[in-house]
Parts: sequence; C-alpha cells; structure tokens
Amino acid sequence: MNPIRTLLAGMAFCALVAACAQQAAAPAGTTDAKGRPLIGDGERALAMWQVQNVMSQHAYYHAAGLNSEEIDALWVSPTGEHAQTATFASPAWVMNGLDTVKRAYGEQNQQNRVKALEALSKVDPGVKNLPENLGAGHEWAMHTSTTPVIEVAGDGQTAKGIWYSPGMGLMTAIVGGKPQVRGTFFWEKYGGDFVRENGEWKIWHLQMAYDFTPQLDGKWLEFGGPKGMQEAGERMRAMPPGFSKPKYSYPAYSPQRPSIIYPPIPERYYTFSETFSY
Repeated sequence: MNPIRTLLAGMAFCALVAACAQQAAAPAGTTDAKGRPLIGDGERALAMWQVQNVMSQHAYYHAAGLNSEEIDALWVSPTGEHAQTATFASPAWVMNGLDTVKRAYGEQNQQNRVKALEALSKVDPGVKNLPENLGAGHEWAMHTSTTPVIEVAGDGQTAKGIWYSPGMGLMTAIVGGKPQVRGTFFWEKYGGDFVRENGEWKIWHLQMAYDFTPQLDGKWLEFGGPKGMQEAGERMRAMPPGFSKPKYSYPAYSPQRPSIIYPPIPERYYTFSETFSY
C-alpha cells in the first residue's frame, strides 16, 4: 500500500473524528416537531461509533470467556437506576435484572471455567490447574458484530441497534480420558438498547435471535436435529430465579419458516419512552 495514501487516509479520519467532537461540544440549535432540542449530527455520529465499540468489546470479552469482566466493564451500573430493568435474552429465555445477568451469564460461566480446567488438567499433564490457566478446556465462541444499524435518541440519552453476528464456537469434551473438540457454527442476530451513564454508553438490554447454529459435523444441514453449542443459560433444565419466557420466540431457520426481519430494525426516536425495547 502506498505510504503517502495511508498517511493521508489516517489524517482524514482524524480530522473527521475531531470535527465530530467539536460539533458535539457545540449546542445543536435544532428542535423536533414538538420543539424539543435535538443533539447535533456530530454528537449523533460520535455516539453511534461509541455504541459500536461497546458491541465490539462484547464480542472480544465473550470470546475470551470473560463474562463477569464484560458485565463490570460494559453493562449498566449495578447501583444505578437501570440495573433492575436490564435484560439479556434469547429465543428461549430472558434474564431479568442485572443481578440475574451477573449470576447466570457471569458467575455460572466462571464456575464452568474452573470445572473445565480441573477436568482437562486431570487428563493432560501439560496443563496445570492454576489460576493463570483459566479458560483452558472451556469454550471459545467468537461471533462478530457486523452489519450495524444504530439509532441514537434525539435527546442523546439512549441508543439502540441491531447487528448480524456470524461466527464459530468450539468446546472441549473429555471422552475416554482424552480431550476432544466439538464445534458449532453461529448465524445469529443481536438487538440492543444502550443508555448513557456518567458520560459512557452501557448495555441495558441485549437480545439474541438465532438463525442457524448447527454442529460442526457431517450432518450440519439436517434440520430438526440436535443443536450445536448452547448460549448462556440454555444448559439449564428449568427456568431458574430471575428468568422468564420471552414474549416472542424467534424461530430458527427451517425450510418452512417465512421471511422475517427480527429483531426489528430501529427507527428514529426522541426519547426511550417513545420506542420499543429489545
């Protein structure tokens, strides 16, 4: 690549970010049809980029199995006004409240990491059961956040978006005293609501919708068979405290499923009370 072009492209990007920040600091000076003040285009563009960064960080934390760390870094404050209404959902369940998310998505995952390392260390002498080896023997699930559609509220306090999230999940199983790797393809979607807390964008509601999650074997195009890797909470046989059934269960792809866009694409709105929740 031409180094001069690379330098010019970098300078242009920096100038764009600086312009957005400068405009964000200035009064918007515009109002909606009801006379309510609107954030400026620069502030809106910067917020969209920041929300995208939050979702990208979610992908990296999740791939590393650092779910508790993700909750601390990216989700709403446990002592804030949005903690009780935070949700994490799939087509099968809804985790209600940040305490439930912390317990089921965070603490349960950490316990599974400890168990996985213990099991692997018993059959593989090269892996010691030490804290620095946590993650060994556990799952690796990397599904990216692509094709974003993000809307920032006119008042600048909340935002919402959808993403397509393709990827792959790998999990170690001990079979006959030997570690074996099993895998899953992910074709799923995210819908999310975000709220600004102390000047930073945080995850408030996060919803997953699965299109296709087959096992990585010779039968992955056989519909109706066993599902591949299961997401947080799906390995539990019954709804634990804090869980509920979703109002709508998005159907995975089958030859019989009609065309559908879900989660719905976000539309322009002024304040969160005037829009839907993911």
